[in-house]
Amino acid sequence: MASITFPHSNRRRADVALVRQVPWLRAADARRLAALAPHTDRLRLPPGRVVARAGDLARELTVVVAGEATVERPGQAPEVLTSGAQVGLAEVLCGGRHGATVVARSDLEVIVVNGPAVRWAQREGVGRTERAAGATVPRPAPGRVPAAAGARA
Repeated sequence: MASITFPHSNRRRADVALVRQVPWLRAADARRLAALAPHTDRLRLPPGRVVARAGDLARELTVVVAGEATVERPGQAPEVLTSGAQVGLAEVLCGGRHGATVVARSDLEVIVVNGPAVRWAQREGVGRTERAAGATVPRPAPGRVPAAAGARA
């Protein structure tokens, strides 16, 4: 039986520079980044747009490129995500649900990597998932979350 390698889509030309902006994939080689590029999009979201909703199945990794988003958890003060923050990495890798709601606070530019591609990258050792796991600290102190950190959502 022949093995199938993932990702295998040729939907668009590989944009390695886009994928390299995902913090845990920066150190990956260009060939593997090119394989992930067809599964990665850059989006602009208006203020008020929900990026992730608490309780929903995490289907993709979202990385904030520019702008701010608010992390809302019941009974807790809102947190602010800025450039470099990752939303949903741990949940995508574990097949879990978002633990918080993330809403665009300003015009928001994000990079989105679909879940199967994220799991493929983790299985293949493409990125540094140990660093990413450290960047998705479950509940940082209320207030601004620095770019190097993130919030688990």
